[in-house]
Amino acid sequence: MKRKWILWIAMILFCVAAGAGNDTKAQAGTLSTRGVWISAFEYEDLGLVGTMSESQFRANAASVFAKVKANGCNTVYFHVRSFDDAIYPSKVVGWSERFTKGKGAPSYDPLKILIDTAHRYGLKFHAWMNPYRVTFKKVLDPAEDATTDRIVSQVKEIINKYKVDGIHFDDYFYPNNEKKYKKLSKAEKMFAVNKMVRKVHSTVKAKSSRLLFGISPAGNPTYCHQIGADVETWLSNPGYVDYIIPQIYWTNQYLENGKKTAYFSKKLAQWRQMNKRDIPMYIGLALERAGGKLELDPGWLSSSRNLADMIKEIRKGNTEGYVLFDYSSLYRDVTQKEVKNYLAEITSFRLSRTKKTLKTGKKFKLSVRRVWPSRVQGKIRFKSSNKKIATVNKKGVVKARKKAGKVKITVYYGKKKKVCKVIVRKAKKKK
Repeated sequence: MKRKWILWIAMILFCVAAGAGNDTKAQAGTLSTRGVWISAFEYEDLGLVGTMSESQFRANAASVFAKVKANGCNTVYFHVRSFDDAIYPSKVVGWSERFTKGKGAPSYDPLKILIDTAHRYGLKFHAWMNPYRVTFKKVLDPAEDATTDRIVSQVKEIINKYKVDGIHFDDYFYPNNEKKYKKLSKAEKMFAVNKMVRKVHSTVKAKSSRLLFGISPAGNPTYCHQIGADVETWLSNPGYVDYIIPQIYWTNQYLENGKKTAYFSKKLAQWRQMNKRDIPMYIGLALERAGGKLELDPGWLSSSRNLADMIKEIRKGNTEGYVLFDYSSLYRDVTQKEVKNYLAEITSFRLSRTKKTLKTGKKFKLSVRRVWPSRVQGKIRFKSSNKKIATVNKKGVVKARKKAGKVKITVYYGKKKKVCKVIVRKAKKKK
């Protein structure tokens, strides 16, 4: 009997341990990751270039990350390697020409400043790397061991030198239009890329189990296969990625074969179905297309609620967040209607009270607290469900009338609402 009990306890402990170790399981509908990409093509406009003095660079970084947080984001995917280069002093590759503007290395370490500043604002910082791209027309050969070694060496350099929260690759793998690679089969391309992906993942995990490695592949799995991105394998087997961000950059008015199709919903369902391991999946959203005229995707121009509706859909299944492309689009004039509706969708706030008991004739002030995100600016409105029991004015002052009973005071902030339940009781008459 004693032996049976020992076996049962051992089994329970094993199950608990197994569950505790599985820290890559998704938590559906949480929007736990709300990210934004900051690309190499934004460096100059944001004042994040090596020609800035250290003090100005720090000030510009603080300004950018404060705005990232104000827009409801908690994670930054920052371009640190865009063309086989670096925005920090590297022993593996040279300095990014986009970052230095051809003026040579700065006297400070820009990447350390960026990471420290992001963390100061409560943001997670993932180092975004293009693994193979050298120029727009040239890539490192993915099949060469020297290529994988070069990529892994830079990953090691970053995770050993800097306090990043993760390493992030985007959707550039094999070029789709270069003669050298056209004869290769999809299987050959995927084999070469998978070898590199596995090695990067194991390198990241060898440093720390808390460090993450993720990829943001193109939103169309068929295209992924053509360029060597074996997304099904990544989502079905351990040892490849800790999270994935499919770039589903179409609206639900996309013209497929000449007919309007709910293409975003269609691709979202496809990616969810492929996620056999239920790893965290965040959806890449094309904010940069908002308000633009696209012949095959008229939805970006005809509606300003694309992102808001997409986020509603993201909340409903085994997806845990979104990443916006790109930071600059949060402030472009043409995207502002879309941004306003996006912010309204994610807005939350708290009331100073959710319950209150009053005597007839008495009053109290109901106020809105902790509006999030901070960029949101909405009108506050108050409404009583029964004015015979209690009234509320524009300033939120709730006054109990002569009649006892229960009443709900609804507070509206933009399109969101909260309720305070009020009980009114008869005041005792003075003798």
